[in-house]
Order: sequence, then structure tokens, then C-alpha cells
Amino acid sequence: MGERQSILHLDGVSKMYRTGDFTVTALDDVNFHVRGGEIVAVMGPSGSGKTTLLTISGALLRPSLGRVHICGIDTTEMTEPQLASVRRQKIGFVYQSFNLLEALTAIENVRLVIQNHQGNSRKEASHRAQELLEMFGLSHRLHSLPRKMSDGEKQRVAIARALAKDPELLLADEPTANLDAKRGSEVMALLRNKASELHKAVVVVSHDNRIRQ
Repeated sequence: MGERQSILHLDGVSKMYRTGDFTVTALDDVNFHVRGGEIVAVMGPSGSGKTTLLTISGALLRPSLGRVHICGIDTTEMTEPQLASVRRQKIGFVYQSFNLLEALTAIENVRLVIQNHQGNSRKEASHRAQELLEMFGLSHRLHSLPRKMSDGEKQRVAIARALAKDPELLLADEPTANLDAKRGSEVMALLRNKASELHKAVVVVSHDNRIRQ
């Protein structure tokens, strides 16, 4: 078996912000490499540049210096429409606030992503959404609204939704921040397992030391 495909490669990436007469360096000459099947945790306190790193990795922010390659594509000098296409096709995002649509059930939240990104029929998308949610142990929550779910269940729906468009790269921003220790450990175990099983590159940004477990 050959070397696993490189999904995310940051080469000498720096990011500087200008505030009045001062320049703040959020990232300084970062080299970062993640392959399919790997999960990488980026740890550090607030203000250490974690969110900037994740935002650049997700093609939402341009670096001041250096190059960013996603799935072998050099995104550094792409136009915004080109970057939007890379985000749409290659990247899934998981946020600490879950970002679920409150008026839709779990299966509808996931189905909507599948229909938008893959053009499946409603029936095909619903079937795939059910498969994903069952994979995350949510067969009993298919038709539940977010307000009826625990935070741990909502985070699992959010991860299933991020995987619904079959991205190569999954970026998770503080995914355990709103969870207790048990639910946080369960979410991290799911991310580790899915990275390996589905051969995804997963980057988790957190200041929560529990994610090391």
C-alpha cells in the first residue's frame, strides 16, 4: 500500500493583522501536513492562533505569507469563487455551537446538505441521511428537532451533517466545548473512528485537554 494522500498542507504559513500602528502576528511560519485517515489535534489557549489556523486551513482566510494546498490544489492565490468551490467540494466544518437549523429535524438537517451538494433526489438523500445518523447512534433521533436533543446528540448530528457532502477534510472548532466529559470523549472517539474508517483528514482545534484522551 502506497503513502496516504496528502489532504492538507500548509507550507511556511504566516498571518499578520494590522491594528492601528501595530502589527499582530497570529501565525508565524507554520508547516502543517495532514493525510487521509489522520486526526490531528491543535491545542493551545485562547489567542494562540488556533482559530486563524483553522480558518486558513478551511480556505476562509488567506495567509499573509506561505502556501496552502488542499487535496493537492494550491489555493493560495485563488479567487473567492474558486475558494468557495473548494470549500463546497472538499471541506466539512463542525462548530462548537452546532449550527443546526432549529426548525428542521435531525434527518432534515442532514438531508438538506446531501441534496444541495450531490443533487440526489429527496428519497435518495433521506436514505443516505438516515444511514449517516444511524452510523452515529442516532436512529432514535431521526425525527427530533434540535431543541429536543442533548448537546452531545446535537454535536453528533452536526458531525453527520458535515460528513454528508463526503468531504476529504473535516475541520472541527472546539467540538467538545459545550459537552460534559463523557459526551466530549464520545464525540472525540467518533471523530477518530470516522477519520480512520472513512479515510478523512480531520483537524480538531481546542483548548480542552480532554481531547488528548
